[in-house]
Amino acid sequence: MSKVLILYVEAGHGHKKVAEAVRDELRSRNVPGLSVDIFDALRKTNWLFRNFYPKAYYFLVIFAPWLWGFFYYVTNLPMIYGLIAPIRTLWNWIQSSNLRAYLEREQFDFILFTHFFPAEVSATAKQKGRLRATLITIVTDVIPHAVWINPGTDSYWVMAEESRQRLLRSGVSEDQIYPNGIPISREFITTNDRPALEKKLGLQPNRLSILFSSGSFGIGPTEQVLDSFRDLRDQIQVLVVCGNNRSLYGSLSGKQFPFPLILFGFVDNMHEIMSVSDLLIAKPGGATTCESLAKKLPMIILEPIPGQESYNAEWLIKRRAAFGMDRPGTIKDLVQEMIQNPELLASAKKAIEEIAKPHAASDLADFIAEHSKK
Repeated sequence: MSKVLILYVEAGHGHKKVAEAVRDELRSRNVPGLSVDIFDALRKTNWLFRNFYPKAYYFLVIFAPWLWGFFYYVTNLPMIYGLIAPIRTLWNWIQSSNLRAYLEREQFDFILFTHFFPAEVSATAKQKGRLRATLITIVTDVIPHAVWINPGTDSYWVMAEESRQRLLRSGVSEDQIYPNGIPISREFITTNDRPALEKKLGLQPNRLSILFSSGSFGIGPTEQVLDSFRDLRDQIQVLVVCGNNRSLYGSLSGKQFPFPLILFGFVDNMHEIMSVSDLLIAKPGGATTCESLAKKLPMIILEPIPGQESYNAEWLIKRRAAFGMDRPGTIKDLVQEMIQNPELLASAKKAIEEIAKPHAASDLADFIAEHSKK
């Protein structure tokens, strides 16, 4: 019997979605003797750390993104990270006693990580001889930050060639790196009946359907962009996913727009919403990026979180699979240009086909199923 554990941290929703995609793919295989467990690693830390960790991240990206970006860039410098890495390891070791006790007691055959906190804790424990599991880190951003790279890790699953090169420069062995993509749910690679979904969601024909998503936090200049679209009243319809931002949902519910507007809160059918959309306005988180690529849905990137999202944005724009906008007011002009010149969207979709890796979850499940037999 082979035991697999998947650990994530719910600081943002993307880490959990990637973990669930791998879990579902593994369980769907019905491999005899293969058990799969999954949970938030913070559940097995002390109360203060468990509550402070995600809230600190939320506070920084909402209220002080410049500060988050500063810490991100500075700690990614080899000289600086070399100084703080031992402190980080000690801090994580102190906070993770319950998690380590659980891992040492259960002795899983494979432990997969979609967040760097449990990845570092487990890699340190393995180096100390306390774990025998094969450790697989799934990097959920295109360009890995230094915190993702931990001696003791057996393999890294990453998005692209640029990801592989970053790891190689950091001393990771080539045979440890699998640039097969970031896992996403198989729902995003399923072909949907678009006309039926459009009817289900109340969309009108012969309009450009724009999906506006600001991630689970629901942040971004949504209302400002929507107000700028008023001149496009006869040409567009907009679907807005507000995430957990109830204030935004309430504000938009009370406004009138001259084009069809469909509002959602936190959703579990993003694959359907993407299937009926022609264009996505969003922040380029790792999971959102790969889901949109699987759906061949071009993205307009606005105000990425400095750090991981800005790296993702640079990669997408460089590959011509997305459009970068510096100011909310410029989006309307780009959308107008897309309506007048459909080749802009067609070209972006062609670029997407060259970089999308929608079968990453399946590839990883194959890898584990094969190695579990040995």
